[in-house]
Amino acid sequence: MGMHPTIESVCPIHIEIHGDKNAPCIVLVLGLGMQVAEWPLNFIRKLSEQFYVVCIENRDMGRSGRCGPDLEPGLARLLAEKPCGYDAGIPYTLFDMRDDVLRAVDTLGVEKFAIVGFSMGGMIAQLVAARPDKRVTAFAQICSSGGEASAPFPPAAYARLLAVAQVGNSNAELIDMLALDLIWFLSPSRLTEDDAKDLAAKMLEAGFTPGGYARQLLAIQCSGDRSDDLRSIQAPTIIIGARQDRCLSLDGSNRARELIPHAEFKVFDGIGHSLEPVALDYLTTWLCNVATAAAQKDNWRTDHGMA
Repeated sequence: MGMHPTIESVCPIHIEIHGDKNAPCIVLVLGLGMQVAEWPLNFIRKLSEQFYVVCIENRDMGRSGRCGPDLEPGLARLLAEKPCGYDAGIPYTLFDMRDDVLRAVDTLGVEKFAIVGFSMGGMIAQLVAARPDKRVTAFAQICSSGGEASAPFPPAAYARLLAVAQVGNSNAELIDMLALDLIWFLSPSRLTEDDAKDLAAKMLEAGFTPGGYARQLLAIQCSGDRSDDLRSIQAPTIIIGARQDRCLSLDGSNRARELIPHAEFKVFDGIGHSLEPVALDYLTTWLCNVATAAAQKDNWRTDHGMA
C-alpha cells in the first residue's frame, strides 16, 4: 500500500507513493480528467519493485485542490471556440501543471527522476523534461502530442470532450456520458456498458467534476506552441503511440519524434487511447533498462567527485 501525502500550494496536489525511497525515482502523470487510481495496479507493482514511484493527481481532479467551481459554463463556451493562443482569464496552463510536478518532487527531496506521462500528462511531462536543469533521467510519453499550440484532437473526439465540459448534467447523465466516452476512446479495446458505467461512477465518487475537466482542457488548448521546449529535451526519450487512437491523432506522436532529439518511437496496433498492458509492459522494460542505467551513471559520477 502506498503513501498518500498532499503537496501544499495555492492549489494542493495529491500524490501517491510506492516503493523504496532509496531506489531511482519515477514520476507518473495522467491525462485529462483522470485520477491516480486509473494507473493499472500491475504496472505500479512492477515499477515499485525497482523504483520509487510518485503518482501525481493533477490539479482540479480527484483529491487535489480545485481552481474554480465544479460547474463553469463560461469556460465550456470558450472551449467551443477552440481558443488557441487565448490568454485572458485562463485559470492556469500546462506550465503551471509542470510546476505542480516540480513542487511535488522538491517536497519529497527527490533530485533526479524519470517521468512518464499519458495523454495530457505527456504534455506536462514534456515541459518537465525540457527544463535546463537536467534533473530528468528518462522521459516517456504515451498517446500524447507534439507540443502543438492546439492539441491534435480529431473533430469527433473534440466534440465528445466539449460535451463532458458542458454544465448542467445530473450525476446520472454525466455517468452515462462518461461511460459512452470510455467505450469510444478505448476502442478497439472492449469495455462493456455495465463496466464503463461502474468506472464512470467511481470517477465521480473520487472527485471528477465538469468544471475541473473544462479547466484542464482549456490549459491544453491555451498553453501556446511548445516546439522549442520539445527540441530542448536531452534525456533518453521514448514516444509510444497507438495507431487506433481516437483522442489524440498519431500525427502528434510523430511530431514529437521529429522534435525531440534521438527519441525512440514505438507504435502499437490494436489499441486505442488507453493504458494497455502490452504498451505498459514494453515501457516497463524500457524504463528498467534506461532509467536504471541513468541513475547508476549519476551515482558513479557523484561517487567520483564529478557532480
